[in-house]
Amino acid sequence: MSAQTIDISLPSTLQAAGHARRALSAYVSDRDLADEGSLLLSEAVANAVEHTESDRLRLVIRHDAETGALMCAVRDACAEVARPAGEAGAREGGTVMDSAVCESGRGLGIIDALSAAWGISTDGFGKWLWFCLDGTGGTDRS
Repeated sequence: MSAQTIDISLPSTLQAAGHARRALSAYVSDRDLADEGSLLLSEAVANAVEHTESDRLRLVIRHDAETGALMCAVRDACAEVARPAGEAGAREGGTVMDSAVCESGRGLGIIDALSAAWGISTDGFGKWLWFCLDGTGGTDRS
C-alpha cells in the first residue's frame, strides 16, 4: 500500500505555516507536488491562525506515492465558517473594496484556483479546511 497519512498538532502561531510546510516537504518526495502543496497549505494554516482564536491546529496529510494524489486538511477550533469575499472584492468599513488593492483575502481563491478539489466542513466544535492535488499539476475537476 503506497498511501501514507501523517496527523500532527501545531500551535496556532505565526510560525505554524512554516512548521506545516516543513512537515509536508519531509513527507512528499515529489518536489513539484511538495511545492504546490506547501503553497496551499500555507494559505490554509495562515487562514486558521489569522481568523480564529484556536490555541492549536490539527494537520492531516495523506499522500499516495503511486498515484501522486495529495490531500491536506487543517482543523481549527472555530465552528463558524467565514464567508469569503465576493468576486467584487472584500468589505472594508461598509464599502466594497477592489480585491486588487486589498492586503488579504486571497487565500481561499488561491486554494480554489490551484487545487483539484477543496472544501470546508464543520463538526460542531471546529472546522476542517481541506484540499486535494492530483499530482499531475492540473486542476481538472471533471
